[in-house]
Amino acid sequence: SLDDDRLQQMEEQYELLNTSLIALTTHFAQVQFRLRQIVEAAPDQKEILLKNLEEFAFRGIPEMENSFCKLKLSRTESSLEDTLSLQRAKQTELIEQLKQQLADLESYAYEAGEAGLPQSVVIERQKVIIDQLKGQLNLDVDEFDKMSIEELRKYIDNAIGQVIIPLKMKEQLVGQLKTQLADLERFIQFLQTDATTIMDKQNCKCTCTGCNQHVSKDHEQIRGKILNTVKRITTLLHIFATTQLHAPKKFKRNSPKKSMKMKHWGDLRAHLEMAIEHVMELAKEPDIYVDSDYMSDSECSTQCTSKLATAVRKQLAVSIQSLIQHGLVNISNNLSVVPFTMCFRPKTAPTSSDMHAWELVLKFYEMKNGDKYNSTPARKLSQSFNLDIVGGTAVSTKQSLLSVIGNIIASHDPYKRSYDSQFKAFICAALNTKLLNPWLKLILRCQPLLEMYYTDWSYVVKTGFEDAFASLDKLNQFQFHLPVDLAIRQLNDIKDAF
Repeated sequence: SLDDDRLQQMEEQYELLNTSLIALTTHFAQVQFRLRQIVEAAPDQKEILLKNLEEFAFRGIPEMENSFCKLKLSRTESSLEDTLSLQRAKQTELIEQLKQQLADLESYAYEAGEAGLPQSVVIERQKVIIDQLKGQLNLDVDEFDKMSIEELRKYIDNAIGQVIIPLKMKEQLVGQLKTQLADLERFIQFLQTDATTIMDKQNCKCTCTGCNQHVSKDHEQIRGKILNTVKRITTLLHIFATTQLHAPKKFKRNSPKKSMKMKHWGDLRAHLEMAIEHVMELAKEPDIYVDSDYMSDSECSTQCTSKLATAVRKQLAVSIQSLIQHGLVNISNNLSVVPFTMCFRPKTAPTSSDMHAWELVLKFYEMKNGDKYNSTPARKLSQSFNLDIVGGTAVSTKQSLLSVIGNIIASHDPYKRSYDSQFKAFICAALNTKLLNPWLKLILRCQPLLEMYYTDWSYVVKTGFEDAFASLDKLNQFQFHLPVDLAIRQLNDIKDAF
């Protein structure tokens, strides 16, 4: 009705008056605040503050019109979209004014000693610090907004590590050079003392070269040459230390550069999935023995083997090997401190070579003292009677892994079998015992091996091999009886025949 519309209009006007009164009161309070600043300011600052006050006083107050009124007027004056755009612009202007007033208040509180630095000053100084760190650490901040907090922490830790590691290497080099120089000084002192204690055994006036006097003179000449040589080596060591310690950037370890195509492991995963499916299909069928032209690397052995064993060795083992070897490298140049005599060799560029999956297994075997474990009398006795206990306790997964690796080494190394053959035997033994995943997890989750031999972009580091483990789990439903000695069986038969 007309009365209701009139009442609603009066309520809106009353709300607008209240809002405008609050805005006007706030504006007057700001003027009073600035006047107080001018009174308490130093004489040289008063002129600047007066100009700021004049600018603020003539700025006016923001319009506080009710949004409902604006929307209602928009139906008669302009389109709704234009009204909303205008409202957003005014809100933005109001926000900027509030920010400016807040900054002025923080500045006054800081100058009066009642608060800390204004937020704007803190942000500005933090930006300066970040810019300096970005330049020193060579940080790429373009993708920081896409990183999570944990990824950001790891990225910063890696950048700091690239700066700290050369410093640690320099400290190690300094320590070893000091030790070597001290050893050289003691050696020189020993030679000098030895030379002064040598006495002529007898005087001789003859000119022969065989008497003691001439022999003593020859020894003195040799010692003199040795002393001169050692002094030259000491000088060269000082020069080497000076040149190397003033160039810490040369200690930066170069990782092998790979293209994006080489870093991608999608094809390798697809091959593994196809190999698993093929093995599962053959495992469901009865073993059919065929004449296989199976070639284990260099050995030429035509044997009668099952289709399942051929699929496991030619497809499944090769696919697992390819995934393990993705990003697996063996850095040939050693970054550790070397003896001083090695410092004078010609410098060569750091090289890296691909590492075989079986080499990684051997590194694990050495790290866990596999030879020592397999050589114990209790272990040998258990092997003799084919028992799964050692010292009265059941064999653990780790112990069974070390035992199988030791058996493969003992059986294949005498015949000079290749790494491929030994790795295939390892996969067959793992499938027979249904311990393929547990054994691979022990090896691929060994942190020292990951840090020493895997690149950051490798499949094992990026995924933890988890999706491959999930696929390989499907093979546990089958009981395999695969030949582990297929690569050496014919050679064993020949040996037994003779």
